[in-house]
Amino acid sequence: MKVLKWSVAAAIFAGIIFCFSTCHTMESKGQVEISLFTWPAKSTMDIAKKRLALFEKENPDIKVRLILGYEDKYLTMITGGVAPDVGLEGDKEIPFYAKRKAILPLDEFIKKDKDFSLDRFFPIALEGMKYKGKLYGLPEEGSSVALIYNKDIFDRWNKAHPDQHLDYPNEKWTWADFRRAAKLLTQDTDGDGKTDVFGALISFSKNRFPIQVWQNGGEIISKDKKRCMLTEPAAVEAIQWLYDIIWKDHSAPTAFTAIEGVGSVSEGRFFVEERVAMMMETRYAYSNLIGKTHFNWDIAPLPRGKVSNVSLYIGGGWLMSSQTHHPEECWRLMKFITNERCAEILLERGRAISANKIATTKFLTAPGHLPKHDYYWIDIMHNSRVKDFEFRGMWGFFSRARDQIGYLSTGRLTPKQACENFCKIFDEGLKLLWEEGGP
Repeated sequence: MKVLKWSVAAAIFAGIIFCFSTCHTMESKGQVEISLFTWPAKSTMDIAKKRLALFEKENPDIKVRLILGYEDKYLTMITGGVAPDVGLEGDKEIPFYAKRKAILPLDEFIKKDKDFSLDRFFPIALEGMKYKGKLYGLPEEGSSVALIYNKDIFDRWNKAHPDQHLDYPNEKWTWADFRRAAKLLTQDTDGDGKTDVFGALISFSKNRFPIQVWQNGGEIISKDKKRCMLTEPAAVEAIQWLYDIIWKDHSAPTAFTAIEGVGSVSEGRFFVEERVAMMMETRYAYSNLIGKTHFNWDIAPLPRGKVSNVSLYIGGGWLMSSQTHHPEECWRLMKFITNERCAEILLERGRAISANKIATTKFLTAPGHLPKHDYYWIDIMHNSRVKDFEFRGMWGFFSRARDQIGYLSTGRLTPKQACENFCKIFDEGLKLLWEEGGP
């Protein structure tokens, strides 16, 4: 508990310093001034500036001040009493802020606004914005995980091995199909005894390994959110399947794999430089693919496990601070920046998928749109789950638990050991979290 007290005290002190250095008058030139907090990536800033210019033109009585930063800065400002009026945060942050009454539920705003409907959003995007039955955010963007594959590598294999033909990944693929393709496409192309092309990339990140656990009928956490479930047979079996593709089949790079000629040793570079045939990725990967590749690639749904081919959705949205003095103006801004026109601005940047289903459907199904099956993202979103096991406030326990699964790519642990270690650490964090008021 001392760690918690010192952390809060430090955040309050930082917030006070921040306030003295950045606070501005709320009223200026007869306008109401409100602030918008967003992430400092160039694409995000460009999107925000373009949208705000449109908003201020149509709402001349409101001036919006743009604030840039990441999650820690957002928390510091809230703790210091100078919270941004509207802020962009990931869906995993919502329970933390909602139960502390740092953000406002939006249900009453929606009920009173006859010109607004939640039908503009994908259901999965809305799900991540809820806490205890109330809606605390308007979804902005997000992405499920899909299978992105190099069509040229498949074509070269089929031309050279017509008797072992491989179909492109599709909605009928199973784990067995994926594993077979990964094995066949792993090749030593120059005969020097070293693998030059791997069939697949396997990631043990928090946004990847839970997918196979779910597809195999397992869970990461119990329904009451009090117990880790990763040591259950279905979960261990799923992790073992991923592990075997790397260490038994040798069809995917390990943490130590280095390929001569690859500019930087990272998962993304392996695919971009045609050293990997398939990877399970979100649409955020497009920023490294569009205009930067010299081969044909496409997407497909994830291969089906024993139970399903469910995917994982990662999203974020706009939250309204309970400290705001101008809730009505904030609401006007929030519903504006999630409308169809503003969603199109986001989609044109080629990053994630807008939570606005009208704009996204129109964009992904437009004639001549590439890659060919980009519209699959819509179906995959309808077959996705939000993360129900990651909570802010566990004070590093979740990160330490996740590291145990990450060690599988180094071969330091067996899947059973990694799952046991994960649960031991994760359960400690859950115990602390419940002592402080529950997830």
